[in-house]
Amino acid sequence: MNEKNEREEKKELSEETQAKVREKLLILQQLQGESELLQRRIVELELVDTELEKTIESLEYFNNLDGSVEALMNIGGGVFAYVDVKDSKKMLVDVGAGVIVEKEVGEVIKSLKKRKEKLEENIKKLNESLERIALEAEKIQAEIAELTR
Repeated sequence: MNEKNEREEKKELSEETQAKVREKLLILQQLQGESELLQRRIVELELVDTELEKTIESLEYFNNLDGSVEALMNIGGGVFAYVDVKDSKKMLVDVGAGVIVEKEVGEVIKSLKKRKEKLEENIKKLNESLERIALEAEKIQAEIAELTR
């Protein structure tokens, strides 16, 4: 009778262990999903960061010029046109809600650099969150390994 009780306890323990493992696997899947979302967001922000960097470089070039300059303008769809920029010290800037404002190039560069700094801070925070998720996933994997021993 004693052996039968021990076998039943082992069976119950096994079922309990399986339930814990299933629960940990679900948590692991959730963490994986969060990780993938964060990775996608980081890639998106890095693309915007690269675009801002190129824009700042172009504006700095314009800022160092005197007078008019011939340039290429992207008109969309991979098509470019030669244009004469008569005043390379002022730019039209979309400030949101469809409002366009004329600003000095130096002012535009400053505002883009601030935007770039904020963007880089966000990327850093997302990377830190990604690291925390990775550590949590490792911890759960270790717990699963321990439970299945």
